[in-house]
Amino acid sequence: MAIPINAELVKGLIETKCRSVDDFLVHWEHRVEARHQKTGSARNRATLYRWLRQGIPSRQDDVYGFSAALGVDPVAILNLNREFVERTFSKERLWFQLNAVSRSPLAPLWLLYRPSPSWPNTEITQRYYGHAWHTFDFDHDPQVRVNVYAAVKMTTDATAPLPRVYHFAYRGTNARDSMWRPYGSVIRFASKTVLVSESGDYQEDVTARPDNLSVAETHFGEGPAEFRVASLHPFTGSVSAPSSEDGAVRFWG
Repeated sequence: MAIPINAELVKGLIETKCRSVDDFLVHWEHRVEARHQKTGSARNRATLYRWLRQGIPSRQDDVYGFSAALGVDPVAILNLNREFVERTFSKERLWFQLNAVSRSPLAPLWLLYRPSPSWPNTEITQRYYGHAWHTFDFDHDPQVRVNVYAAVKMTTDATAPLPRVYHFAYRGTNARDSMWRPYGSVIRFASKTVLVSESGDYQEDVTARPDNLSVAETHFGEGPAEFRVASLHPFTGSVSAPSSEDGAVRFWG
């Protein structure tokens, strides 16, 4: 099984980072030798071109090792569009709930979305990226405001690379199980922002914004809750509620 990837985007990332495929493969080898990637191995030229044509194999070391060498979150290089989400979501959600790893080519990405008291999964960063997750936490107090949408802004250094991915999770304040429950991701490309939610929603925002700014709206409901945004790239976060953003992607409540 193979995971479909955006070949043109990947080619552009390779060119930007290393100028050529051969230089990229040397870069990947150096990451493995330096133990930034602790499991798996770099691949050769023929393998890389096969991945660009046919997709990347559904193997954890390949998916995360390749993405880390590119300097991006693996979600960023998916061939992601509305048709893909609508076609794959219902069966993907079922396989995820049944933990049917052998049925889904996207199973390596489940590490990003499994509920956990210590989300996000540190195995990903420790094993493949050589640095920690970057997170931003914020709270919702229904005694202050209720049933509104909050604008969450993620700002990076002006030189931060694109695309960037931000994963969103929540948990009930003082919940007995203390589990963070991921509910979707926001991907910032050069010309648009894409949202994919755990309910199968797909949205695009093409509003002109500075390259270092990403905006998404999330719902503040009737119960107190804690929220966390996680990214593999450094960022600072801020929240304003109710939101006054025009055209921002939205996690519907």
